[in-house]
Amino acid sequence: MALRTAFVTGATGFIGTHLVESLCARGCEVRCLVRPDSPAANAPHLGRPGVTRVHGGLSDPAAYRGALAGCDTVFHLGALVAAPRVADLHAANGTGTANLADACAAQPNPPRLVYLSSLAAAGPPPRDRAFRDEGDPPAPISEYGRSKRAGEVELQRRADRLPVTVVQPGIVFGAGDFKTATLFKAIRRTRLHLTIGFRTPPLSLIHSADLVDLLVAAAERGETVLHDADGRYSPAGYYLACDDRMHPDYAQFGRRIAGALGQGVLVWPLWKFVGRAIGLVAQSVARPDPRGNILSLDKVREATVRSWACSAAKAKTQLGFAPAASLDDRLRQTAEAFAARGWL
Repeated sequence: MALRTAFVTGATGFIGTHLVESLCARGCEVRCLVRPDSPAANAPHLGRPGVTRVHGGLSDPAAYRGALAGCDTVFHLGALVAAPRVADLHAANGTGTANLADACAAQPNPPRLVYLSSLAAAGPPPRDRAFRDEGDPPAPISEYGRSKRAGEVELQRRADRLPVTVVQPGIVFGAGDFKTATLFKAIRRTRLHLTIGFRTPPLSLIHSADLVDLLVAAAERGETVLHDADGRYSPAGYYLACDDRMHPDYAQFGRRIAGALGQGVLVWPLWKFVGRAIGLVAQSVARPDPRGNILSLDKVREATVRSWACSAAKAKTQLGFAPAASLDDRLRQTAEAFAARGWL
């Protein structure tokens, strides 16, 4: 299916910015849901030819329902990563997704909805497996992961009324990623990389450009989710997303970032109880950051599991997914982009 007219939520975010630019380059008309009070409401990519701003939020379907008319694809990237209350996460990532799905299903010709979920919604691999794949049942271990899984369940309940495809990426990095830039900056300035625990979990990583290519491929030819009114899991329509040629752990990730910056780094492990104490204090006194930049118990919980390694074999086989460069090359490109923006 060729993409002609797309509706994008989360269009002002790090991944959304790259997706909108990619869709424009493909000649696609793009309608972007933007909160009027968003600091990025006037971002340059929203002023490109073929891009229309739709003012509103996921909690108010009436504000954007009309903009869905004639769209063949909806890319749902809008989400909260952190919030003051667990209920806020579920309202945004669960109820907000349900609102969007209902608005899409009400269209005379419902569009395909591609949902950018998260590996956190799937959870770590089972204890007897080195890698998670789509056949493993969801087992999220964080509140963020459970809220993203709630969004998936809402889509499964409506999959008899509109086609849905779910993409679950691991850690996404690339130009424009302020969260990862904070880590690059800390390593460059201090030559120190803190980890929680002396053994850190293998990670699943994907560059933003590779993820955008996968999202478009999922829209064009991906499987669709099976309907289940009770939200029971089936792997149909789900794609894990990472560069599975390498799964560095968090300590190794810091060393590779240092290499991309052309310097060395000292990896300094913290006892897990120290990390948990820091997380508890941070979430108690720090102002919540919706981008998830503030350390919290939820983040510590994710950082101390056995593994986050997953397989992208299904995406490779069915969608032709192939990362365009190695992890080290992508980290060097990212470091150069951060330096050009003055973020280091």
